[in-house]
Amino acid sequence: MNVLLFENGPKVLAPLPIGFAVFIVHLATIPITGTGINPARSLGAAIIYNKDQAWDHHWIFWVGPFAGAALAAFYHQFVLRAGAVKALGSFRSQSHV
Repeated sequence: MNVLLFENGPKVLAPLPIGFAVFIVHLATIPITGTGINPARSLGAAIIYNKDQAWDHHWIFWVGPFAGAALAAFYHQFVLRAGAVKALGSFRSQSHV
């Protein structure tokens, strides 16, 4: 929710884009999950409603965030940070001239 990090913008309007984003996610997921964007809340209902098939479609809510976090950590460590270290190295080599 990067909207809270802008120093120039009005802080009073920050909840609007956050609420709008949650509203859009709810509208998009009504036919898929019944608007269950919180996996902890949705798991109980999935178990009660589909005892035999509760995990068939629910596993992605638990695996997805962990896989996304691992990919983001890899990208940060080996792409973004590697570029910054390379740029810093070229800056240091030019500053001693």
